[in-house]
Amino acid sequence: MSTVLVTGGTGGLGSQVVTRLLHGHHSVRIMSSRPSSPQSQGVRVYGDMASRQGLHEAVAGVDAIIHCATSLKDTQGVDVEGTQALVNEAKERGSPHIVYISIVGVDQSDFFYYKKKYEAEQIVQQSGLPWSILRATQYHSFAQFIIQSLLAESETEVRVPVGMRLQSIDSGEVADRLVAIVELGPLNHMAEFGGPQVLTIEEMTQAYLQSRGRTAVVRAEPFSDPMFSALSSDSILTPNHATGLMTWKEFLDRSR
Repeated sequence: MSTVLVTGGTGGLGSQVVTRLLHGHHSVRIMSSRPSSPQSQGVRVYGDMASRQGLHEAVAGVDAIIHCATSLKDTQGVDVEGTQALVNEAKERGSPHIVYISIVGVDQSDFFYYKKKYEAEQIVQQSGLPWSILRATQYHSFAQFIIQSLLAESETEVRVPVGMRLQSIDSGEVADRLVAIVELGPLNHMAEFGGPQVLTIEEMTQAYLQSRGRTAVVRAEPFSDPMFSALSSDSILTPNHATGLMTWKEFLDRSR
């Protein structure tokens, strides 16, 4: 049994990591700006990455850190400066294994969020700590969020970004992989983890509509959105690492 700090431990991915660590009989600490959930009873909760409140105490004596904290609104403050503060504090308090979750393709994108994630990767790699970085493809839940946001405008027609292909993956499988890395020990290299299929956003939208018993015309058109542009690049795909198991359809069936 080891003591593991999970940053962003009440988020979508972080909470799944916490659950799996507890099932593995690890001692768990959380850093999060949100209250802990009932399933996290007995887990020590400290301050959040944005303010760095409680960081000194949170890293003291931990064997590993699974760094899931991230922010689209304050990417510089949380993902870059927060990661640097986390690394600095960890080095002063011992030499824990730091495991960072990143995204496939961040090193090849001009999208501001990806660029900041790449900066955070470099901080981890150059930290002098034992380290592992797992780059995952987009989560099924994120793909569903995108599709639902596009559906909001019309009941009969859905405009989707032209050229977008995703290799979406189950976030629970990513959580499993992060915990496995902690238990195996530092990789000291970058690993990629992709979903089992590469699908166009049109295919994914049609599958979503069918799973919900809805019909609409799906029309691919250009979008002037930086995020959609980033998601239309083949650099976000990793077909040689398509080791995820849950398909998009299986996710849709489970989430109905």
